[in-house]
Amino acid sequence: MGTAKVEKVLIATHIEEREALLKTLQEEGILHISETSSLTEEGEEGKEGLERTTEDKQSEEVKDTLTRLSQAITFLTNYAGKRKGGGLFSQKPQLPLDEFNIRVTELDIPRKIRRVGELTEMSSALEKEERTLRTELELLEPWTGLKNAPADYTNLKKTSARFVHATTKDEFLTFMRMLEATAADVESVDESRGMHVVLFHTQETERVEDAIKSAGLKTFQLERFAKPIREEIEHRRSRMGNIKERREGLITEARQMSAELSGFETALDFYDNERLRKEESGRLARSEKAAFIEGWVRSRDRKKLEKIVHEFSASDVVPLTPAEDEQYPVALDNAPVIKPFEMLMNLYGSPDGSEADPTPFMTPFFAVFFGLCMTDAGYGLIITLTAAFLIWVKKIRGNLIWILFYGGITTIIGGALTSSWFGNLPDMLGMPWLVKFRDALTWFDPIKDPMPFLYLSLAAGYLQMVFGVAIEFFDNLRLKNLAAALFEALPWLLIFISVPLLVASGMAIIPGFLSVPLLILILVSAGVSIVLSNRPGPTSVTSAILFWAVVTMGLVALAKAAGGLPFPGRLLKGLLLGSLGALWLYTVFKGLSEKTLKAAGIIIGALGLACTVLYVTGLLGSNGFLIVVFIINILFPMMVLKGWGTRIAWGAYGIYSNATGVLGIVLSYVRLMALGMMTAGIATAFNLIAWMLGGIPVVSVILILAVLVIGHGYNLVMSALGAFVHSLRLQYVEFFPRFFSGGGLRFEPFELKTRYINVTRRT
Repeated sequence: MGTAKVEKVLIATHIEEREALLKTLQEEGILHISETSSLTEEGEEGKEGLERTTEDKQSEEVKDTLTRLSQAITFLTNYAGKRKGGGLFSQKPQLPLDEFNIRVTELDIPRKIRRVGELTEMSSALEKEERTLRTELELLEPWTGLKNAPADYTNLKKTSARFVHATTKDEFLTFMRMLEATAADVESVDESRGMHVVLFHTQETERVEDAIKSAGLKTFQLERFAKPIREEIEHRRSRMGNIKERREGLITEARQMSAELSGFETALDFYDNERLRKEESGRLARSEKAAFIEGWVRSRDRKKLEKIVHEFSASDVVPLTPAEDEQYPVALDNAPVIKPFEMLMNLYGSPDGSEADPTPFMTPFFAVFFGLCMTDAGYGLIITLTAAFLIWVKKIRGNLIWILFYGGITTIIGGALTSSWFGNLPDMLGMPWLVKFRDALTWFDPIKDPMPFLYLSLAAGYLQMVFGVAIEFFDNLRLKNLAAALFEALPWLLIFISVPLLVASGMAIIPGFLSVPLLILILVSAGVSIVLSNRPGPTSVTSAILFWAVVTMGLVALAKAAGGLPFPGRLLKGLLLGSLGALWLYTVFKGLSEKTLKAAGIIIGALGLACTVLYVTGLLGSNGFLIVVFIINILFPMMVLKGWGTRIAWGAYGIYSNATGVLGIVLSYVRLMALGMMTAGIATAFNLIAWMLGGIPVVSVILILAVLVIGHGYNLVMSALGAFVHSLRLQYVEFFPRFFSGGGLRFEPFELKTRYINVTRRT
């Protein structure tokens, strides 16, 4: 469970068998082909003559075929109408592998692609011509009153014409006044529309055009029309009729061909996988007669890979030893109930080769958090039944549907425990048996008393945080990183476990005598974190002595605060004197040997020793003086021992930072309560709105049902979206950083990738 073991292999094949072998490997989908091969790296001995191929002419032809197929599918889809099995929850059709390989040949796809291309070109040409004809008709229709053909006005030697449009009568009158000094005449074609023809001597061209421009008239270019306007219009209308008939014929043929749309889609999947093979083939290292495939295979599939390769007479596979620092792909391998949640893991990133797969640890938390965010048993029933229908009736088994199925189950449980069934719908319906059933399952009602929900949310967050630290601890043990496990993860794990137990002891939930050992455990763990975390090297004598001194001082302080511990006072003072004395002697010895004991250090050391003796003998035994003893005895080694001042300061800061960080992390889980109460509150609000409409005669039942269906449907969708997003956020932002960094290489086998069909692979 978690990740599968992978092995590195090298496949050598004759150049003639390369394509066939790649095709078989793609169909089996068990080999992760490395993106770069060590075979072509510079400096390798004995590998001269190896090179990488580039995309050849065949690859370009496949890409061209894919382009034309995609265009054909787009064209035919417009004429396919509603297809059987289509819709939001449709499933891709199944096709056996053998049939997938021969289907394209049987369908004669190349000829049909050419025909669809011809239909597309003809359709585009007709559409273009039709747009041109419509534009010309819009141009000609205002000029139907023109007596002669427009070309007749412009074919004269000494006379020119302009076809103008005056938008207002004032524009036309202004224009006429400007023409009074010229040898020009105006023929009105359609005075109501302002359409006119201006006839003038060619010598007056400049003056007439200036007048047209100054008056703001619009000119029309009609000179190209050689026939009378009515004939030109009739010709274009006739042409548009012909275009309509031809387009109807094209549409009929396109609709007939759209019946084979599934064949085009199968062909696109086929050629797309051929493209992938060509591209992969082009990236392989090769010599004149051989090609080499380097990659990774799951250990359980290695025998299967060997069998596949040995089916080719001039091919062989050998194991490779990975380089010491080589990154290998991580293959997730989880139980069926957990596998759908790998989708959420892949959205975040792949585990590094040395990390544990977080998917099994995340799965129960995500499902429970989803249920807490929804907390409505009615909504949970709808989600669960819908997902079950899609899985077992429609045979649609995507990862997201399985996740919603599990989330629906936890939603039912969460809603039942929090007394929410479509909000307060049982109360509104007034059915005593339904109310009794709901109350029998209720643990608490957050609308009436939200505090239990708050405590539950905080407890869930605290539990996940502790679980994350535990994973970090055991993962470090697995990797034999003992220092990180024992001195960094374990102390905090013990503190996080001991604190709630200590609170429970104070509340008499567990025996009170456990409080003292729990306090000591917290103290020792804090001492380890302060002194031994952030270690630059192996644990030293200095670390051990300083750790024991810190713990002993903590025990004495604890005895003072608690009014005594189950140890004799003399024993505690003896331990204090022994630990601080050992620390003092070791610091002096180390300072003299390393020449770091200066005058200031000698003074502080002597003062610390004197204060310790005064406290232990009882001459000065106040709490305030005890604090002075602690400060001076910690300050002395920090001044003398190299690097220990910084280490202790960072250790103390780590205690503070983690304590405050824990508070922030746990409080972020309050969103579980907020979203859960929001779901129930909005559901209740829709129920109240619906029942307000009960007094309307005749249509009240219809209105109530409409409000309930629309309102609860909207609330269900929005609440489910919020529950999914926020539950996922808690995993990514709060849970994973405790033990997971990611950044690994995902195991992605070279396999068939389809868009329109599901290929049934070999077993």
